[in-house]
Amino acid sequence: MYPYVLLMFVPLLFSFIAYTKNTTENIGKKTLKLGFHKEIMDHSLVIPVFFILFTALLMLRDETIGRDLLNYKYYFELYETVEFKTIFEEKVDFLFWLLVWVVRRLTDDYQVFIAIVSFLTVLPIAVVYCQDRETGFLKIVLFMNMTTFIMFFSGLRQSLAIAMGLVAYEFVKKKKPIKFILITLIAMGFHHTGFMILLFYPLYHYAIKRSHMWVVIPAVLAIFAFNKPIFMWATNLLTNLFGDIYDTTISETGAYTTLVLLVVFAIFAYLLPDEKAMDKEILGLRNFLLVAVILQCFAPVHALAMRMNYYYLIFIPILMPKLLKKVKTNWNDVAWLAKGAMIAFFVIYYLVDIYQQCQSGVSALDTYPYKFFWE
Repeated sequence: MYPYVLLMFVPLLFSFIAYTKNTTENIGKKTLKLGFHKEIMDHSLVIPVFFILFTALLMLRDETIGRDLLNYKYYFELYETVEFKTIFEEKVDFLFWLLVWVVRRLTDDYQVFIAIVSFLTVLPIAVVYCQDRETGFLKIVLFMNMTTFIMFFSGLRQSLAIAMGLVAYEFVKKKKPIKFILITLIAMGFHHTGFMILLFYPLYHYAIKRSHMWVVIPAVLAIFAFNKPIFMWATNLLTNLFGDIYDTTISETGAYTTLVLLVVFAIFAYLLPDEKAMDKEILGLRNFLLVAVILQCFAPVHALAMRMNYYYLIFIPILMPKLLKKVKTNWNDVAWLAKGAMIAFFVIYYLVDIYQQCQSGVSALDTYPYKFFWE
């Protein structure tokens, strides 16, 4: 349990330390600055330190931390004798198996493979998250409470695909569709669900505003009410397009907590901000949140819906702090209270949750308690 607690609170110690450009002497050069004023806190080292520690935890975890890691170890050892030409006979996720084949030629140490995948996964996410460091602690607290956080310890293939989604997002912002499509194809090569990234481009560049809610709200309610037949229709379509990997049957998951949380976030996102103050990125990310709500409507029907939603949940910690800066003028006090309340709630919720899982010995994707590979 303690490594996860330290992962949350050690970065907090860097809230008042920034590595930023000088504004007076030696303009252009970066130096370490300490203090409590806004410039330093808005450029603090909270997020970089968090991702350094997060990468270390992923790299150094034992192969039993993450439900799928032992399965991946089996294939890693198997690929010692696999011929190069057979990799491309794989119908899905062939880029991941190519990565396994390449690393297996370099080393027979599975821990090295885990470290390489961990680094490749976290780097794109860290780069995008570090672009805006304001309210950094809120961002990492939200990140640790998203289901994607736990998934990174287990699902190596989809973790890489999600990381590619962050790269694709940068090309979406820069309006570079060819590079965006190329990265999306790479993501699909790592995990078949990567096709969900294709929606990034239209979602980012077409703003769904508050005035559209009279259509959106009834549509979302209808989707939730008829989630089972819609889900079966969608998976049948995917089966026809991609094969039997999407051939599923309805199975009640009871996954309502995340749906409720996303709905609350969506209400906040459309009720409090000043629409005129919103920039293109916030509007685009808010569309991502809306899609996350819609996809989560299917999570109680089948776990596959959550897998599809990972590509959008990863952006919510980026969006929420941005929204807090764009609230209506007469709601500034509410925004300040909302920020404090979110931090307090998610810190307590996370600590209680991991404590209960560590005590019970039953944890999500066998992630708690943490164990280093040398233990």
